[in-house]
Amino acid sequence: MFIGEMFSLIAYAVVLYKKRTKKSELTIEDVKDSLVDDSQKTKITDEESKKEDPQIEEKDPELPPANNFIFAISAMCDLCCSTISTFAITYLSSSLYQMFRGVELFFIMIFSRIFLKNKIYRHHAVGVGTVIAGLTLVGLSAILDTNKKQEEAKDPRVGMVLLVVAQLFSSSQYVVQENFVKKYTINSFQLVGFEGFWGTVVYTIMLLVFQQVHCDSWTEILQKNVCIQNENNEWRIEDTLYAFRQMNDNFAIWLVYFLYIASIALYNIVGINLTQLVSSTARAVVDTVRTVFVWAFFLIPWPIRPEGSEETFNPLQFAGFVLLIIGTVVYNEIVEIKFMNLDYYTRSKISY
Repeated sequence: MFIGEMFSLIAYAVVLYKKRTKKSELTIEDVKDSLVDDSQKTKITDEESKKEDPQIEEKDPELPPANNFIFAISAMCDLCCSTISTFAITYLSSSLYQMFRGVELFFIMIFSRIFLKNKIYRHHAVGVGTVIAGLTLVGLSAILDTNKKQEEAKDPRVGMVLLVVAQLFSSSQYVVQENFVKKYTINSFQLVGFEGFWGTVVYTIMLLVFQQVHCDSWTEILQKNVCIQNENNEWRIEDTLYAFRQMNDNFAIWLVYFLYIASIALYNIVGINLTQLVSSTARAVVDTVRTVFVWAFFLIPWPIRPEGSEETFNPLQFAGFVLLIIGTVVYNEIVEIKFMNLDYYTRSKISY
């Protein structure tokens, strides 16, 4: 994931190159203008310049540029979220995992209010409340599912708790990023790219350390839940070399590995451009549609999917999923509810 995010630095380098090229062109033009005879220049009085730009004295000062080291803070939030989420998905089905990630909307609202002093309006509260109701139904659908596959699986409640903790870090990351954007001049590609860089650096160090930590003397429960056993029956917290040897045994794993890196890179670059060209609301719609595709993939009996990985349709889960979508679109003001003046403080009404 972090390697995929680092590809945004390529786009950021292109942006910097274009800025420098444009700046050099402007400098050349300035030199040419200075060589022109003063008698041929048109004199513009102070009053005329003010008429051309009446707000010339009211421009806000530019924000200072960001130090690239500060992105390590948001990268650590992402690192904690991703690591805990990876443990959570081993306890949950893919569709349930994707749906339950919607809990971050609640934490984002709370954290943005506490730390960024953002205002929370009625439609925000209704949207988050609807999402919580949907998550409750989705959670119940997993707990009450009594089919044989679910009985043999790990306890989904553990996965839900882990995922909630992971979303606490994810929400913190959004708040930290918003705080950075308000304080500094930051390019979106710069933000994503350096988060990927710092995440890769820290994870590499962690893997080197965990490679040396043996778990042979640990209890059986800790060994199975925290450590990994290699082909020599050695228990370690992480065995990266063993992981690469396993990948070499199956080319398909390498293929998925590189496709995942490419998908993360494209997701971030396209998401940033979508936000800049359309709006952040449009990006929220795309994220909602992603959940639909994940659920549909595991419901439809695809011939390429391994036997036993398909999921069964659950009416309670479907109802929770509908509430999740409704809450998301209301919170992001994609749909404005006129009942009880819930649309009174939306962006469209405020701008009007």
